[in-house]
Amino acid sequence: MKVKLFRCLVCGDPYVGEEPPQNCPFCGAPRNYIVPAEKYNVQELVQNISQKSRENVEAAIQLEKSNAEFYNCAKNCEADHYGKQLFRALAKVEAEHAALLSKAIGKDAPEIDKDCKAGKCLGSYRLNLEEAHRREDNAIKHYSQFLAEATEPRLKQVFKALVEIETTHLEIEQEQLDR
Repeated sequence: MKVKLFRCLVCGDPYVGEEPPQNCPFCGAPRNYIVPAEKYNVQELVQNISQKSRENVEAAIQLEKSNAEFYNCAKNCEADHYGKQLFRALAKVEAEHAALLSKAIGKDAPEIDKDCKAGKCLGSYRLNLEEAHRREDNAIKHYSQFLAEATEPRLKQVFKALVEIETTHLEIEQEQLDR
């Protein structure tokens, strides 16, 4: 097979491979959001958005920043290799979401605390998983509301994808909690 260039419709990042990945390696979007690069319509998220959408994007940025910092903290205090890598991966994806949303309103990506200065983790893998589960559930509820309130098609696409991505995170965490 031949190697091709693909682009994610959510974050816009490129991916090189024979086939599109199951999920975007950068933002976690499902495969249906990854298209051959030649079919990618280069467009910024949304430059002219309603005040309500701007407020929702601002809230989403803060939510993603907080979650990224929580996951960084959980990663730093986790002794188990699997748990450390899970929280590391989730921290990266949440930081990517914060950057993507910031770009939508012409802001710089927020500074993410990677060293756990805020002391957000709870000290045990189980407690951190429970908190992660609560955070992802909260994000899904907010993004579902933001999706319903958005009038801009591109922003609707992004919030829909974020609901799908965060649902995947919730499923991973639930699987770990059920062990």
